[in-house]
Amino acid sequence: MNRLRRGNQRGFTLVELLIGITIMSIVGLMANTSFRNFRQRTILNRAAQVVAADAALTRTYAIRERTSISLVADENTQSYQIRDASGTVLKTRQFDGDSDLPLDSLNIVNAGDSLTFNSRGMLVSAFGVIDIGSDAGSKRVIVNGLGRHRVITN
Repeated sequence: MNRLRRGNQRGFTLVELLIGITIMSIVGLMANTSFRNFRQRTILNRAAQVVAADAALTRTYAIRERTSISLVADENTQSYQIRDASGTVLKTRQFDGDSDLPLDSLNIVNAGDSLTFNSRGMLVSAFGVIDIGSDAGSKRVIVNGLGRHRVITN
């Protein structure tokens, strides 16, 4: 045994290796949790941007088609449709578990769970409010009478 210890010792003891592995595991767990939270916040922010863009698209359809166009939510399925006055669906957006932007809640606060723009691109109500939420928190998309929108954190 003494012959093995002559000269410079190289390598690590078992205890040193276990301590190193334990520290790396703790750091990895913290990084994974932090990344998961970052990803959930990013998904929520992106979903809010998509909702705001679709509200702007609804206004654009109303001006282009010269008729009333509505963004109508289905809160049970976390989805909405952009429809013209006759009920023809122009676009559908899903935010359920199968979507790449899953949400826990989608709520258009306005009467009838819809935003309606007239043929001149003006919101029929004074303003529109769309609330979205997930595990990462909640966001509110506010659309004024002229169709301008902004996203705020609740």
